[in-house]
Amino acid sequence: MIKVDVQQIKQRFGIIGNSPGLNRAIDVALQVAPTDLSVLITGESGVGKETFPQIIHQNSPRKHGQYIAVNCGAIPEGTIDSELFGHEKGSFTGALADRKGYFEVADGGTIFLDEVGELPIPTQARLLRVLETGEFIKVGSSKVLKTNVRIVAATNVNLIQAVADGKFREDLYYRLNTVPIQIPPLRERPDDIILLFRKFAGDCAEKYR
Repeated sequence: MIKVDVQQIKQRFGIIGNSPGLNRAIDVALQVAPTDLSVLITGESGVGKETFPQIIHQNSPRKHGQYIAVNCGAIPEGTIDSELFGHEKGSFTGALADRKGYFEVADGGTIFLDEVGELPIPTQARLLRVLETGEFIKVGSSKVLKTNVRIVAATNVNLIQAVADGKFREDLYYRLNTVPIQIPPLRERPDDIILLFRKFAGDCAEKYR
């Protein structure tokens, strides 16, 4: 695989900034990309966490496979298992046909679980099984299915605190956090704020010429 560097990645994915923390995060993403290790990306809202799973996927052996991004906080609790793992026809009211879940569709590819801390505890148990064995069961089925998916997760909450509060499984946390990537907030990147301002000012000038 052709080696790419941090600056090339910034150009390709439109990342603006030169702070050491940001460069370190990109470098870790590039180093972990060729592996199949799970990655947990942490950072506040608005720091661009959603770009890093794409960097990992596009620089991995799975780059020709499916890439699916799932916002775990935007899917109602009653349907999240069906969305992720699929369901059998008639398994619940409104299940008029069999449906493949994201883990079946993305077999051979990458799934990005954004806001992973929002997953209900029962769904966390299903996710842990996928991470440990590559196996899952559709809602309403008893048949065990296999999937080969790389999982990249992201959160803007303190998952260690969520574990202490009983809201997140400790075993799942350690499975997801095999390789942590921390994206620093903008307030810790003053030089990057200037670069971003110049970019936005230039974009506005171009738009309203």
